[in-house]
Amino acid sequence: MALQVQAQRYSGTFTALHAYYLEIGGNSDTYSINYDRIVYQRYIFKAAVRAGIGTNLFFQEGEPGVYPIVPVEAVGMVGATENHVEFGLGYTRRFTDHPDLLQNMYFTRVGFRYQAPRGGLLVRLAVTPFISPESKSKTPGHAVVPRFGLSVGRSF
Repeated sequence: MALQVQAQRYSGTFTALHAYYLEIGGNSDTYSINYDRIVYQRYIFKAAVRAGIGTNLFFQEGEPGVYPIVPVEAVGMVGATENHVEFGLGYTRRFTDHPDLLQNMYFTRVGFRYQAPRGGLLVRLAVTPFISPESKSKTPGHAVVPRFGLSVGRSF
């Protein structure tokens, strides 16, 4: 007599570990295209890493030129199924040498994330304030700037 044993999986376990999305605001000046990957999950907690690339190309008014932006971030999520509270710490680098623009920005994130465990639509909405240790003529001392971000994309 053969017995078959099947492991039970937690219903909130994600099989769609990859995602790509467009973020407006958030960790970039204007927008960025991003990829993130869930690297750890246990019950209702998930951890991910994210990297992206953006620019100020279509939003140049008042800017000294076009420059690329690279955000990276460690993200945590708490939630049982599709809806999650999201929090994170990140770094964004502006590749410009203009003397009035900050080049290094350190972010926090607190927000909401909708992502189905099996893949599909991804939506993120967050408060993403940043601090920069640089001192520029327009921002004497440490710059602390409140920001908001909206992301829409797909997980797979």
